[in-house]
Amino acid sequence: MGQPPLEASIEIAAPPAAVWTAVSDLRAMKDRSPELVRTWLLGRPGLGCRGVHLNRRKVVVWPTFSRITRWKDPARDSGRGALAFHVMPTDVEWSYELQPTDGGTLVTERRSAMPAAGPVVSAMARFLLGGADHHDTELLAGMHRTLEALKSDLER
Repeated sequence: MGQPPLEASIEIAAPPAAVWTAVSDLRAMKDRSPELVRTWLLGRPGLGCRGVHLNRRKVVVWPTFSRITRWKDPARDSGRGALAFHVMPTDVEWSYELQPTDGGTLVTERRSAMPAAGPVVSAMARFLLGGADHHDTELLAGMHRTLEALKSDLER
């Protein structure tokens, strides 16, 4: 059995174009996300671009690999934007969706449901991350911290 999807949202008093500029700067995400240490993109950011990410939780460090699966600049759709990337080895999609509001932009961060993990991912979650449920609780809190940091950066 896998893990359920996770979702967090925040309204930011900034136009979708400004929010998109910040969200689509994937290398800067390390400054907002509590688990991400660094991102290396293998090509220009956009649909199909691949990335290597270094993650950390306390003393545990591990790589993940991604491919951008959605890249929709809000300028092309009345302020609605989307960025998503498929992550291995966990086989999940992380995404950011932007929706214009009267006061700025609603940003929603999601992690898709995680299918049943293989033996390596299961062992890592159980022994190094405190279990999948505990790590999901940390990830959800981290999503809120990431969105709060994004809001703080854009509302200065």
